[in-house]
Amino acid sequence: MTWLGLFLYSALAATLLPGGSEILFVGLLVAEPEQGVWLWMIASAGNTLGALITFAMGGLLARWHVKDVPKWPWLRFFSLSTKAVDQLHRHGPWLLLLSWVPLIGDGFCLAAGYLGWSKVRSLGLILLGKSARYGVLWCLVA
Repeated sequence: MTWLGLFLYSALAATLLPGGSEILFVGLLVAEPEQGVWLWMIASAGNTLGALITFAMGGLLARWHVKDVPKWPWLRFFSLSTKAVDQLHRHGPWLLLLSWVPLIGDGFCLAAGYLGWSKVRSLGLILLGKSARYGVLWCLVA
């Protein structure tokens, strides 16, 4: 049950909901150091899934924003400035390597979906960034 909890908590922590799965990950590593590889994979997979949910939310937001702004005026608050879009396009999907960074990482995933970046490339870069974060934590605990 604790491994399932790690997966679910990691997934929720990577969406726009607040939470930090690192504490649970480190706690499980301390309790079960011989299971480090599995814990690392579970936390990375859950956190990547959560980021992909945020990515999908960005894609849905782009669709709703284009056609339903007159119907739902609050969608105007979610639009990106021209300067922000230019900056995102200039750095491109490589910004998703920073998807693990608290606060801004979720925004990068949301913006990537909103801007319609490649799903496959985005998945790979998000997975790499999230896995690296948990890998660094694992090394620090070991």
